[in-house]
Amino acid sequence: MKDSAIGHSSGHGSTAEIEAAWCLLSGLFADTEYDDDELLRLGAALKQTGLSSRELERILRHEVAPVCGVWLTHPGAIGPWPQFNEEEVQSRIRSYVQRKWYKKPLFHLPLWALPGIRSKWSFLKRLLQSGA
Repeated sequence: MKDSAIGHSSGHGSTAEIEAAWCLLSGLFADTEYDDDELLRLGAALKQTGLSSRELERILRHEVAPVCGVWLTHPGAIGPWPQFNEEEVQSRIRSYVQRKWYKKPLFHLPLWALPGIRSKWSFLKRLLQSGA
């Protein structure tokens, strides 16, 4: 099933669920430290999207990271992205997801190479899979 509002074709999740996941997962790329309590709250919010941990990881790796990962590589990054707001995040990710199939990204930013992303996601994934 294709969700025409965002050009997403995985067949899992509504537009609202996916866009909520985009916003929640984009926070991992802000230059912000998360303690365990904040990660627990983020995990609970991700769980409320109704998306599986597998689908959330796919969204993180293939939709959110290519757009938001640039924040961590920008030389002047000193905290959360100044223009950060949900509409802007959704617009940028939607544009990326809806790009023409033949327009591959100019560069590939490996998600797991980014500082802290892998460890935060591992924590969240365990939480989502534990049913807690």
